[in-house]
Amino acid sequence: MHSRSRIPIVRLAATAALALATLTVGVPSAQASDTAPATRPAPDDPFVVTLSTNVSTTDFTHRKVKLSGTVTRADGTPVAGAPVKLLKTVLYDTWNPWGDPIDPIERETLPLGTLHTDAQGKFAVSNVPADRWLDRDSIHLFPRHQVEFQASYDPGDPSDGHFYYADTTVQVRPVTSALTYKVNKTKVRAGDTLVVTGKVTWPAGHGPVKGTRVLLRTYYESAYDAKTTTDARGNFTVRAKIRGYDRDFVLFSAPKDYYVAGASKKLPVKNVTPRPAPAT
Repeated sequence: MHSRSRIPIVRLAATAALALATLTVGVPSAQASDTAPATRPAPDDPFVVTLSTNVSTTDFTHRKVKLSGTVTRADGTPVAGAPVKLLKTVLYDTWNPWGDPIDPIERETLPLGTLHTDAQGKFAVSNVPADRWLDRDSIHLFPRHQVEFQASYDPGDPSDGHFYYADTTVQVRPVTSALTYKVNKTKVRAGDTLVVTGKVTWPAGHGPVKGTRVLLRTYYESAYDAKTTTDARGNFTVRAKIRGYDRDFVLFSAPKDYYVAGASKKLPVKNVTPRPAPAT
């Protein structure tokens, strides 16, 4: 996979502040001698970090990757013995029906430890799971099916915020699941209870269906308004008390396994509660 190295914003901000200081200090005042030397701080000593994986896509039965990369100076000279910190991040979409300028990505991040470069400035590690590592369900519901890996090198004081890093992303090809349902009514009013029964399935041999979360959204601003889990056969029942403003009925599943895709259905349910008359 194509990888890139970059300097984080914190370094760019520090560089901008340093440039401003150079301009302020380096320009002689009107009263100073024309021959007074300008004060110039020493330039940064830049480094370049690269990172790549041996595959660009993983699937249910092939979840591990090899990470490799380099640390060099800007002129290409390898940096031997450089400590390189590795971490991985499993990515999810942020629930955001309002269009606010918030981060569109939610993250589960795990440090993978530190490697040291060899004499050629290279590092590598095999059999790294491109996957979640928690046994419990994620608090996030909408997986992007992408796993990002990062490598960082800090050449100086670890508290100064100056470091160099690279990242690369592996695409996850998930197993497809299915969701079937029945509703107890297609027209509802405030105070009614909407009951949805159904079943979650996916191909045999891809892990148990039992315990899969099934969620029901009745209001567009909510990620969900009611939830349940499936039994050993994938069957479920979920109930929601209807409010006058509930007018968005969507059912969806959220498998725990990052390599099993959820399914969703827009329900043929209409809220016929009269809307309040506009204020005069």
